[in-house]
Amino acid sequence: MIDDASTSTIIETYLRQRFPALQQLTPETELLAGGPVDSLGMLDLMMFLGERFGIALEDADFTPDNLATPARLAAFVDQRGVR
Repeated sequence: MIDDASTSTIIETYLRQRFPALQQLTPETELLAGGPVDSLGMLDLMMFLGERFGIALEDADFTPDNLATPARLAAFVDQRGVR
């Protein structure tokens, strides 16, 4: 069940808890290219998004356009129509 917290807030809170290097996280923090999230971390993140927001993820969803920053992740989730 989704509460009143915004998608961005939920994602940023998860990222800060899961990845200690992201304590100074902003919506535009790079997660992939030289960022602190490796491929296994990204899989964990995508599993979290699927479970938390009730979205089914496909291989085609794993793109830099969707995953590069917290803002892009939130836009991707919102675009899936969960709100």
